[in-house]
Amino acid sequence: MRLNSASIAACLVIGMSGLAGCHHNDEAACRDVKPGTVTTANKMCIMMNSDPVNPATDPVVWKGKKYGLCCEGCRGKWAKLSDAQKDAAAAKVMALPQ
Repeated sequence: MRLNSASIAACLVIGMSGLAGCHHNDEAACRDVKPGTVTTANKMCIMMNSDPVNPATDPVVWKGKKYGLCCEGCRGKWAKLSDAQKDAAAAKVMALPQ
């Protein structure tokens, strides 16, 4: 896997919190995120609803709203979704207790 400088910096910040059980296939990027300042509409990852938003990971913007991700691996998954799937994912994460 090839990482750019932003990914490496995010990994260093996230890595300090320790490895935890990963709920998806990108274990290298999935870390236990300590609570921080979440500035997105959601507190749980828009792709992996059981993982908290990582404040160090840039959010995705959908229909003018910022949605948080747990890791960079979820950004690629988000990019592959159709518009209808993105609408459904946004609705699902916003239905969770915030």
